[in-house]
Amino acid sequence: MQEPSVNNIEEVVIAVEDVERAAALFGDLFGMKFETGWELAQEKIKVKSERIAGTQLQFIQSTSPEGVVAKFIESKGEGLNHFAFRVTNLKEMVHRLKQKGVKFIPEEPVEHESPDIPIGKGSVAYIFIHPKSACGTLIELIEAKE
Repeated sequence: MQEPSVNNIEEVVIAVEDVERAAALFGDLFGMKFETGWELAQEKIKVKSERIAGTQLQFIQSTSPEGVVAKFIESKGEGLNHFAFRVTNLKEMVHRLKQKGVKFIPEEPVEHESPDIPIGKGSVAYIFIHPKSACGTLIELIEAKE
């Protein structure tokens, strides 16, 4: 079994009210294209992504007023939502972190497949570390399924 490890920062994610508007603004300001996008129905979000030196800059927009991103924007306004570490052996990493008292959202990793996701041939597993366990910062752990 491969030892769990953090490989890189995979994503920096900004919550916005309109991903198309945000992508156009960053296109105008910085020349970015944001040509990759997808929806995660179970998470109630729409995503636009631009890869910069190996890290995705993502805008996320809620597709429902009941979604967690809509609630985030309602309470805090648009802005940095979370960042993601790309990891290996996610299940073992989660097990070890739980032994250290780390809290997760949800309790177990979620697996998702979509040809639009730009890592892991469209197949990933992910979980979020609760901000109370990480200096007030929401951190996603994501593993590409090759």
